[in-house]
Amino acid sequence: MINDDSDGEPVESYLHEEVLELDDAQLLHLLHDEMEYALDRIYTSEQGKTPCAAVDLESGCELLLKREDLSRVHSYKWRGATNKIASMYAAGFTGKLVAASAGNHAQGVALAAKALGLNATIFMPLSTPLLKQRAVKQFGGSFMEVRLRGDSFDESAAAAKQFAAKNGGVIVQPYDDMQVIGGQATIGVELVEHIKSLDGAEPTHAFLEIGGGGMASGVGSVLRASFPNIKLIGVEAEHQNSMGVSVAAGSRQTLEEIDRFCDGTAVATPGELPFRFCSLLIDEFMTVTNDEVCQAIQFLWQKLRIIVEPSAGIGVAAARKYGLKESDQPLTVLSGSNVDFMSLPKIAKRGQTERPEERYFTFEISEKSGSLIGLLDQFFGNMNIIDFQYGKIANEKAFPVIGIEVPLSSVDELQKFLQSADVPPHKELTSSPFVDFRVIPFRADLLSHPFFAVVTFSNRPGALRDFMRGASEFAGVCYMNYTDSGQTEGQALMGFEFVELAKRDAFNDWLKETNAKFEPISMETVKQFLHTNGDKDSWKQVSADLKRPS
Repeated sequence: MINDDSDGEPVESYLHEEVLELDDAQLLHLLHDEMEYALDRIYTSEQGKTPCAAVDLESGCELLLKREDLSRVHSYKWRGATNKIASMYAAGFTGKLVAASAGNHAQGVALAAKALGLNATIFMPLSTPLLKQRAVKQFGGSFMEVRLRGDSFDESAAAAKQFAAKNGGVIVQPYDDMQVIGGQATIGVELVEHIKSLDGAEPTHAFLEIGGGGMASGVGSVLRASFPNIKLIGVEAEHQNSMGVSVAAGSRQTLEEIDRFCDGTAVATPGELPFRFCSLLIDEFMTVTNDEVCQAIQFLWQKLRIIVEPSAGIGVAAARKYGLKESDQPLTVLSGSNVDFMSLPKIAKRGQTERPEERYFTFEISEKSGSLIGLLDQFFGNMNIIDFQYGKIANEKAFPVIGIEVPLSSVDELQKFLQSADVPPHKELTSSPFVDFRVIPFRADLLSHPFFAVVTFSNRPGALRDFMRGASEFAGVCYMNYTDSGQTEGQALMGFEFVELAKRDAFNDWLKETNAKFEPISMETVKQFLHTNGDKDSWKQVSADLKRPS
């Protein structure tokens, strides 16, 4: 099965088509042999075995964690890439390596290529965070070239395939390759060694994350051979469960649309070899939601101060959801921690166990001083306001947009509130593009002695309302752009207008007395970025839209 070409042309240790023709027993035997070879290839002075940890679950049992997030590339992907590339090198390959990846696999290829002095070209989507691009270049050094192609992994993979065919390169597959799977199987070997060193009970459940299926195939094969009674559970995120759907159908299926929140496991079609192995090895498939993944990430942080990427939280989420007993001995693999730092606030927000529902409404009120704070005090006094969008567009009517958090226990109370005869005319705008993209109509030409500033205040429930109540003694609010940042301090871009200049002076004195933090914004800047050309009757159209049924 070895195609050895000493002049540096493409070499593959196993011909994929021949491997697929093997029967089930032969396939498992070949994977076992490749795992043994991998144990001799992958450990270097730069990367050794990863440790294990454990965390107590709510059910009372202890979940064993394989800490692949602590590898040099902060994921398990170095194992398969190193085994594949080292075997090619041993067979005489000196050509160019090619790979497509959104991050983790690329870093594994880069690490192995540099160690062996091989050149590699990595194709990554245009949207790949700069952090991951830099990591690939750092691990690969001068041996590595990164090319950004396409808006998705599939487009990058197509570009990589075309490049390899034209330039004689060999593609290092991320999961659909016997030697890559054999490299991932070494995770299972280390798990078995750790468990047997404890001289304790055998594991009862293994929650194995599945994207393309390479890691679940390799680890599952080792665990099944060592612990015949273990229950192997393949875990996928909702709307990217291509393996579970495929095994249920008896053939590989392609999902028309996939959710990419757990980007490391977002695979529309499982690999051919992983499909065979998972069909043979996995006892049960289950899915978890993105919210459950975020809750698992928060759980790990609270318990162990570990932060993992969404794809690595899938197994923990499944273990918490499964209904384990106190006597069970479960395990999972923390597959990586290459999380985009800018996504952490979103993960933290979705990680709340009982996250309140977010609802947005616009109200029709009178455009006169005190109306806005009156609306807040009368109808939103006990609610947490998370978003406020308002711009003055007429002298007669105002249409503020208010976003609120609604705990599940308060949904019925909100419905009664909205049906009350005392509530001003209103319309729900939850998920409206108008709200999501913060389109705030505004007419600067209607303002009297305006003053704009970025105001900073304590981010506690009622803080913004208290500030507005104090300001209302001097000014009317003509503009508001505020959203809850989740930080200890909140900021809002606010506009005020005054019936006379003396009131504006008094307002400035009041600001200083309250020690409020504010940064004034010039009216030239305001007019440049916020002015709209709505006519004097523009509010009438807004009012008409408001009264139309949703």
